[in-house]
Amino acid sequence: MNALHESRETMAVSAIASVREQMLKEGDRKHAGKMGELESKASDALLRIAFCGHFSAGKSSLINKLCGHQLLPSSPIPTSANVVTIASGEAGAIIMPITGGEPVGIPLDQLDAYCKNGTDIASVEIRYPIPLLGGRAALLDTPGIDSTDSAHMMATESALHMADVVFYVMDYNHVQSEVNFAFCKRLKEWGKPLYLIVNQIDKHRDRELSFEEYRLSVKHAFENWHIQPDGILYTSVKLQQHPLNEWPKLERLIGELIGLSEPLRSLSMTQSARHLSGEHVAWVRERSEDEKQSLREAMDEDELPVMLEQVLELEAERKKQLTLAEEYTTQLKKEIVHLLENAPITPAVMRDLAHEYLQSRKPGFKVGFFARAAANAKEVETRLEAFAANFKEQVQTHIVWHLRQLLVRESERYAGVVAVAELDATLEQAAGSLGAAWLAAQVQAGASFSGEYTLNYSRQLAADARSLFRREAFALAEALGARAAAEGAAAAQALAAQLAALEARLGAYRRLQALEASEAAYAAELAA
Repeated sequence: MNALHESRETMAVSAIASVREQMLKEGDRKHAGKMGELESKASDALLRIAFCGHFSAGKSSLINKLCGHQLLPSSPIPTSANVVTIASGEAGAIIMPITGGEPVGIPLDQLDAYCKNGTDIASVEIRYPIPLLGGRAALLDTPGIDSTDSAHMMATESALHMADVVFYVMDYNHVQSEVNFAFCKRLKEWGKPLYLIVNQIDKHRDRELSFEEYRLSVKHAFENWHIQPDGILYTSVKLQQHPLNEWPKLERLIGELIGLSEPLRSLSMTQSARHLSGEHVAWVRERSEDEKQSLREAMDEDELPVMLEQVLELEAERKKQLTLAEEYTTQLKKEIVHLLENAPITPAVMRDLAHEYLQSRKPGFKVGFFARAAANAKEVETRLEAFAANFKEQVQTHIVWHLRQLLVRESERYAGVVAVAELDATLEQAAGSLGAAWLAAQVQAGASFSGEYTLNYSRQLAADARSLFRREAFALAEALGARAAAEGAAAAQALAAQLAALEARLGAYRRLQALEASEAAYAAELAA
């Protein structure tokens, strides 16, 4: 279990170091420094228990009582920027100068005099043999919370990243002050165990209000602020034997918390890193707040919804114009294929003429028993001409006429991109290539000239004719599609110009979006 804990803690420290480097890269030395303190905190096994509260709440007296010795002076050490750390050990104090020089060790009886000029002191660490703490815990005495000195409150908040458990000490007569509620709410935001201590309970007068009523009023007051502490204790340092004094409960609770040091320290590291990362992200966002405010002021909020809707509409129309030509050409080709596939160019009459012609192509064909070769040849030619004339009529009626109608209509749609004379010439040339010579050439050598062959021959003629006209019509469709593409591109370009003009007006909005998106991405990266 210990090996697993050490592995997890190593991973946590590695993540903290990575975030600290990122903070330094962004220029945030304040939060990077606190992250560095978290890294150092991981190297010892002390559970840090912080005590916060008003100057008048008796916090120093309470800590002295827990330590079993007058370690803290009755008046606070005059430094508003730091906490005092108290741990068990050989009696003495270590003073760290704010200049960053070597720490100075002094006897405890010189602490008051040495700390008179607190602005020169960065931190104070007190050692004394304290059975309650042993070598497993340390107490953090934070600057008193005073509504007239915001520096004290800020200093206390700035030290909370090192605390694993927080005790908030209040005077019996001033529990329900807004300062207490507001500060405790911020303490809970850290996500660490928070206990409330109502000190000087000896001031309670049961004849004025029963203790149970008082206790419930305290509980409900914090609930109204949506503050759920992990416990509320009532203490008196002055009258240890007071019946309402829960001093033994406090000492027992601290002992239990020390016994849970490992999971509490792990939780604290995670929560502190999360909270400091959040504060760093807020710092990053605040850094560009002036620019964002200027951008907001440059935006026309009344016109913004309409402009954004116009952008969406223009972008959709521009994309439509760019794809319209391709869709148009595809659709036109589908119409051409449909027209050709449904053209009845080999009806029964034509097939009968084809059959008559094919019969004349049989080896040994004669018009009569004594017919001469010239008469036979003339008969073959006559039958071919009749067949060819009918086939041409079918092609003209069912293919050429309908294709011409379709392509002339589409050409007029695009300002005559395909001239009617050119179209007529193309179609006539295609139809002319399907004359008597072509029909004769399609007869297979060695054919059986049966009724089944006539059907297959007719199908093949129809397929080849459709294929020929499809190629020619597709070429014309491509020309029309090219014109459609040119017109679509021109329309898309005009729409792009309108979009560019709109985007220029939306410049402040887009810049603001980019800044906020970048900050959100950075926050997500830190949280990963």
